[in-house]
Amino acid sequence: MAVRAVWRPPWYAWALVGIAMLGLLYRYQPSRLQGPWLPIAALLVVAGVLALRRLWELPPAAAMCAAIALTIFSGGWSQMGLAGLPLNRLLVAAALLQILLRAPGIARMPRIPLRNVHLLIGLTLLYALGSAAASGALASKDGFLQLVDVFGAVPFLLFLVAPAVFAGRRERDLLLATLVGLGAYLGLTAIFESLGPHFLVFPSYVGHVELETLGSVKAGGPFQSPTAMGFACFACAVAALVAFGQWRGRARRHLALLVAALCLFGCFLTLERGVWAATIVAVVVAALATRAGRRWLAPGIAIAALGLVGAFALSPTLSQRASQRATYQQSLWDRQNQAAAGLRMVEAKPLFGFGLDRYTAESVDYFRQSADYPMTGYSHGITIGVPDPILPIHNTYLSYAVELGLLGALLWLASIAWAVGGAILARGPASLRPWKLGLLAIAVFFLVVCIVDPHTAPFPMVLMFVWAGAATGARPLLPRSA
Repeated sequence: MAVRAVWRPPWYAWALVGIAMLGLLYRYQPSRLQGPWLPIAALLVVAGVLALRRLWELPPAAAMCAAIALTIFSGGWSQMGLAGLPLNRLLVAAALLQILLRAPGIARMPRIPLRNVHLLIGLTLLYALGSAAASGALASKDGFLQLVDVFGAVPFLLFLVAPAVFAGRRERDLLLATLVGLGAYLGLTAIFESLGPHFLVFPSYVGHVELETLGSVKAGGPFQSPTAMGFACFACAVAALVAFGQWRGRARRHLALLVAALCLFGCFLTLERGVWAATIVAVVVAALATRAGRRWLAPGIAIAALGLVGAFALSPTLSQRASQRATYQQSLWDRQNQAAAGLRMVEAKPLFGFGLDRYTAESVDYFRQSADYPMTGYSHGITIGVPDPILPIHNTYLSYAVELGLLGALLWLASIAWAVGGAILARGPASLRPWKLGLLAIAVFFLVVCIVDPHTAPFPMVLMFVWAGAATGARPLLPRSA
């Protein structure tokens, strides 16, 4: 049977790639091209070109899975000594180039399906682009990255190609294996970061956690954000449970179950009440969606409660931190003040908002002292004599209503609802049913935690939309041989 025609670049194309890598190295790390580092840098460039050449022969799923795994370090590349070189974005670009330039790995990949939801997503992106241009956000690095990574330009693009990229069982298994491995890393990192031994935390910048005034240490992981860490741990726990049901072999299934337990414990170690609430709501909703889930819901809650009691008994420090966090009041005052200021801003410009990435610059005039609680939530207020950066509003829906107006916020929410809901309700083979159920749990967690989250990390949107694309499904171009 015939397959798609593919393109293999000639040798000089790879030489140009090597020259481009040298240019990037000179741009970001010029010291690596001097002295004893010069031969090492040359060897690294050659190794990088060979790795890219091998990656070019593989299906785009390999590059996309690697990009998802490395997205957890987005924003931390400079702290890792890579001078801000965004490896995750480069891998996303590599996967898209494989599709556009017809790399050998797409020979059996189906065509990318275009549906009405993609028109809505395109309209949403155009609206956000116009808002960013009008507010001047495109001229700043932070504003541009918010549009590309956080608001959803890259996640929406990955949602477009994911049904074709992950149409086959082997590609979906690769995504599961990636998330299970990522979950093992995140679960252990949460334990090491919160309870120790701290020298096992990797990379080292993760160990520089923020100590709150109440003395508790939140597990923020490589995101340096407890909320993003909680989402990632929960999503990886869902992936591990899907793997537990689909993998064969007792050792592999037990490993998946252990990773799920580690990740759920990592959600607790974030010490974020929003993460705790989102976990409970997502688990209950997903369990009620199936007959087996309804049967196991009560025993599962009992097992989780016993596990927490055992953890508290083994670690009195953890028990004290959880108790302090559960009764901590200042974060509630922060959110009340931010919500009041945000509602005043929406009332001032309800339809089109203040412009993307403009909340921190415009919000100061909308804070008011309440008669019932202190004025907090504007900034950290921990450095005397130094102006603190303005805190983002801890409500994603209200944040987009302020910046994009009610029209933009509704477009963003409708895009998510249609993409996720369409993937869950779409017809497909029985093998996709666990993916649809897992997507339901992940989406519910995301929608709940957005109520208390400023949504500044790209990983949640990237993973949710790639998962939605994989759960939508597409018919493979040709069946794979055994």
